[in-house]
Order: sequence, then structure tokens, then C-alpha cells
Amino acid sequence: MRTMMRHGSVRLCTLSFLLSASSVWPGRAAAPADPQLLKAAATLYAAAAVGAIARDWCLVNAPAERAVIEQGYAAWRVASGLPGIESYLQTSAAPQLPDLRAAVNAQREQVYAELNRASRDPAADCRNIRAQLAAQVNLSVLYPQEYQRTAALRASGVTPARAAAPAASGGGPFLTNTDFAPLSRASVQELLGKAGGQAPYHAGGPLRTGAYDCVGQNTNDFATLLSVVRFTLTLYGDQGLRMTNGTFTDEATRKTTPLKSFQATYRYDRTSGAIEFNTDYANDDLKDYLHSNGRYDGGGDDPPLLNLSRALTDARGQSLIYGQQSFGYRDGRLTVCRFQGEARGLSPVAEAGQAEQAALEQFNRYRLKPNAGLKPGQIEGLLHTFENEYDGINVTGRETTTLLLKDGTAYLNLRWSPHDLDVAASRRGEPQAWTKWRRQGAGYELLQAGRWTSLKGTPGVPGTRSEGLTGTYEFFSAYTSGTLMNGATASTRDVYTFTAGGQFTRASGGGVAGTLNNGFTVTTGAATGPSTLTKGTYVFDGYTLELRGPDGQSSRTYAFYWDRRKNELMIGGRTYSRR
Repeated sequence: MRTMMRHGSVRLCTLSFLLSASSVWPGRAAAPADPQLLKAAATLYAAAAVGAIARDWCLVNAPAERAVIEQGYAAWRVASGLPGIESYLQTSAAPQLPDLRAAVNAQREQVYAELNRASRDPAADCRNIRAQLAAQVNLSVLYPQEYQRTAALRASGVTPARAAAPAASGGGPFLTNTDFAPLSRASVQELLGKAGGQAPYHAGGPLRTGAYDCVGQNTNDFATLLSVVRFTLTLYGDQGLRMTNGTFTDEATRKTTPLKSFQATYRYDRTSGAIEFNTDYANDDLKDYLHSNGRYDGGGDDPPLLNLSRALTDARGQSLIYGQQSFGYRDGRLTVCRFQGEARGLSPVAEAGQAEQAALEQFNRYRLKPNAGLKPGQIEGLLHTFENEYDGINVTGRETTTLLLKDGTAYLNLRWSPHDLDVAASRRGEPQAWTKWRRQGAGYELLQAGRWTSLKGTPGVPGTRSEGLTGTYEFFSAYTSGTLMNGATASTRDVYTFTAGGQFTRASGGGVAGTLNNGFTVTTGAATGPSTLTKGTYVFDGYTLELRGPDGQSSRTYAFYWDRRKNELMIGGRTYSRR
């Protein structure tokens, strides 16, 4: 699956997975009752996995937007009916899911590379992830037959369970206000008792972090034991977690095999005791062992089934975690974890923070203090190229900026103001980013792979501190999935307004609008994503635009006009047009 981001709009193209019976469903699998339904569900599952890859990329590249990203991604999953599809696959083809995930995951590095290359503003892109996924991973458009065939599965998806209200007395909210159907409260207490717990059990309150020994029982009808999973679950105080030392034992063959270790983050509600686990794509299989809170509404006479994950304290103050997962009306998994000791090692959250800091240091490795880099007299100019790329009815722009120095060298990796660039350190540390340039007639050429190559572009016009910026400049991007009459369009808008007095405001946001024409009726709809508004002061001097917020924090990037008419303003790799 190719995933590309063009000018702030995530473009998620169709993945041509080979979902044949031989490649996706190995011969060892039992014949499904409805192979066409199984194949349709698998096709949608694989196609939707690009959304998870985009979500993971956003979590890495826009960590400050985690809450918005997770909320938008979760809402898109529910709207797409993925919980019902996943539930069906867990029931009908659980052994084959790792192979299917591996087929999708094989494209991850390619997808990440495209996103890294094309995204100019990951934070803005990722804030609009729900609208972008809704428009560009539109399962009904990509696979209309499979989408129609799985209608009943998608309609049976999981919806969030209501938080249990505190109980006045008795066993606490966990036992008095939770429906365990088809399990009884007595059977739950018996299971906890086997793990060494002593009734009554109370949910909620302070969560005890540290290492827990866990046993998970996979059952038929919550009665016949099919397999047993054992692992260590470590909860860290910064909301990171690890699953380690895992083993899987098949009760029929008594064969035990090791499990992969996983890491994730969690959220805890001390009122209800509910623990919610958040995984990225690489650790998504962790959800097979830790249970998200929710419910399946039964069909016909089937009762609703609950998924539970609750932190408990028993009568002796012992800390326990109880998990109940229903992945079919006749199958389920029960898990009990018992506290064993303090957490060891570094939390994955802390590790991610260290990695982010290292990446930031790498990004700024060749960056000096403001105006300690190149002087105006050393710069020949910033050569700007702009080309339109066509994809059906969509037209997107691709821009590059090349720094030309008067000594005949050219820098191809400009990320901030050239006046802050440590040229000597950059030439030593990233020599591949440097080459030579020369004039050829009215144009320019670059030395690439030992040959002079024509470079289409025009020199940008720098700003002057005395003149100042005035007016409103807007960037707008839209991408349509399907057609204008039968599809959806995701859009991103970013607007700067500058005054001659040195003030600026910046407003950004996005949305999605769609039209469905089935030949009988035409349905239209639209949704707007969250927007942001920033105010402060600015200085535009030479090739540097410096923005300073009310809190005194400033940011500097390269900027220039396309030409002396000053109708197009390049800011940090993205062009804004004067209104």
C-alpha cells in the first residue's frame, strides 16, 4: 500500500494485496463456513490497516497531538465498522491473522519513507487524521462488493461501554454494577479466588504500578479450556507498559511456544478501575491478550457480551487485574494478573522520549544560534522549483528549495534559515547533501552523479526588515477519493495574516465533504476537524521569517517571495498565496 502526503493532505491510495486463498489463508486453516465472507472481511481488514500505519507515523512525528490523533483514529475505526470485522476474523480465522498483518506490515517502511518525504507540517496533517482517513481509506469506495457483503459484520461492531457508577456498599462498582453475561458474578469471584484473591473486590482507586504475573485462558463458551497464555505485564508510572516472558500452551497438544514481547501505553480511570490499552501497529497483536473495554450487542436472542479490563483490590489489599474478552458469541478469554513487585527497566514512554530528543538533536545538528550562520554576502540565492502532479481529478504541487552559495556549492537539505546553518559541520556530517551549481544560459544546472543536470527553478526574493509583511496569505490543499459526484474530499487550510506593525495571526484547520450517488438518490455530508489560532509578532529579514508567540517562544524558518510581485510567499517549504 502506498501512503503519500501531499501539501498537508494525506493521500492513501488503494493497496493491491493478493488476498487469494493460497497466499492469505494457508492450507492448514479449517475451511470457513462462508469463504467469500471471510475473504471480503480480510480484504477490508488489510485495506484499513493503512490507517493504522498513518496513525503510527503521526504518533512518532507529532507526539504533542497524541490525544487528537488517537481520538480521530478511533472514531474513524468505529465509523468504518472495523470492530465487527475484527471480531469475526478473530472467531473464524485467528491463526491466519498474523500472516495477514505481516503482509500489511511489509509495506510500513515504504509508507513511512513517503510520508517523511512529502509532509511539510506533520502536526497539522495529523490533527486532521479522521477526516483524511474517512476520505481516503473509504472502504465502500475502494471495495464496494466486499463492503456490501460484510454489512452485517460491520453493524455488529463494538461500542464504548458506559462507565460503572460507584456503589454505595457491597463489592464496589466492579461487582455490583457490571454485567458479566454470560458469566455470573460468582464465576468471576471463583476465578479471582483461584489467583489468590479474597472477596470482596473493589475496583478503582489508586493504581499500583509495577510487575504483574498474568494467566489468560482461551475458552469455548467460557467453559472448555482451549489454550493458556502466561506473561508478565509491567505497568509504569508514566503510563507505559510492557508484556514480556510470554508463552502460549495449546491444551489439545500440550505444546508450549514463546510469545513476542510487546510495548504500549495505557490510561486508567480511578473511578471505575477501567484500564484502556493503546497500541501502535507494530504492537497491535498485544490486543489479543489485553482486553479493551466495550461490548458486543447480541443478535436475535444472544445476550450482549462485555469486554472488561479492571484494576482491583481484594479484602487483603492485594492488587489484581481482571480481563474478560468476548470475540464471538461462544468464545472468550479470561485473564487474571496478580501484583508481584516493582517495575524494572525503562518505560517505553521514557525510551520514546529519549528517541525523540535524539531525533531533535539530529535535526538541529548543523544549526547554529540565530544569525550565526551564512551572511547575506555569501548567499547567491534560494532556488525554488514548483511542479504540478496529476492523479485523476487531483492536482497537487511538489516544491523544492536549493540553497546556492557564491562559492559555487549548493545545499540540498535546507530545513531552516540559511543564516543559522553551520556550513562546515554540515559538509563534514552530511556530504551527500552538498554539490556544485552553475549558470547555463538563463537557467541553472546542478552536478549530480558526475553529470550536470538542468534545474528548473527561479531565485526567491528575500524580505527586508524595513518593509515588513502585509496582507493575508493562504495555503489550501484538497484531495478527492472517488469522483466529485460519488466520493469524498479532504481539505487542509492554513492562513497567515501579517500587518506592517509586526503582528501576525495564524489560523489552520481542515475537514471532509462527500457525495454519494447511488443512481436513485444523492446524499451529501460534511465534517470539520479541529482548528487552531495563533497570534504573535514577526520579523521577516533576508531569507528568515521569525515568529514569536505571546509566551516569548520563537521559531525561525526560511522564507522568500516567488517574485517581486509578492503574491506567493514560501514559508518553510510550503507556498502561501495572497488573498
